[in-house]
Amino acid sequence: MTQSNVWLVTGASKGLGLATVRHVLAQGFRVAATSRNAKRLQAEVGAGEDVFLPLDVTLTDEASIALAISQTKEHFGSIDVLVNNAGYAILGAMEEISDADVRANFDINVFGVMNMMRAVLPVMRAQGRGHIINIASISGSLGMASTAIYSATKAAVILLSESVAVEVADFGISVTALCPGGFRTDFLDSSSVHHPEHAIPAYQGVHDAMERFAHLNGRQGGDPEKAAAVMVALSQMKSAPTRLYIGSDALQGIDYKLHDIAQSVETFRALGESTNFRR
Repeated sequence: MTQSNVWLVTGASKGLGLATVRHVLAQGFRVAATSRNAKRLQAEVGAGEDVFLPLDVTLTDEASIALAISQTKEHFGSIDVLVNNAGYAILGAMEEISDADVRANFDINVFGVMNMMRAVLPVMRAQGRGHIINIASISGSLGMASTAIYSATKAAVILLSESVAVEVADFGISVTALCPGGFRTDFLDSSSVHHPEHAIPAYQGVHDAMERFAHLNGRQGGDPEKAAAVMVALSQMKSAPTRLYIGSDALQGIDYKLHDIAQSVETFRALGESTNFRR
């Protein structure tokens, strides 16, 4: 992709989203970016309207998304890269987390991603090109105490990305699930991590795990600027991966998971094959 290409980034008001917007602009691309407060985003980024378009978008409102897609297309003429970055985590024992909180997390982390993809795909199909980068997480491949709901949302994003990648390949569109480990943003702050309203004392081990996550805040090994550089590199590949793990902790985690799965499959292979009809 050339420097005339247009990026659309969701959840751009802070963290990885904001770092991506700044990096992509610095590389000479044009960027539309969504937030719940476009004026604040404009002040934060400070770029001119010839290269930057801030947008007020509610990811659970398909009309709001359709308007943002239309405004971006009208302003810049195309949408070449979509980065679905908006999301948050709710941490706690699954039993502690209410149905309403679970559904709210899925609304943003999963249905918001689908809504954006569904809206941008007609534009990309008409162009005959495009790349969708969905920000997933190592947590989507590796379940841990306290991450049950968040991990479930990110697992959904990973397999959604892989399936849609097959569906749209003939249109010249690529889809990548980007699976970061810990990056030094405000993601572990209270603005991005929610907790159950009512804790259950019996889950002390889970609460201890949550404390360990909190202790990582500001100490994560990943550099968000370098994550943004990876996204630019992905957008320029002729054959981009459908799943990419970034950060040494993410790579260690997926190495462990792959080994664990392979070992489990072999250990219980006979039991798994026992369900076939006899020939």
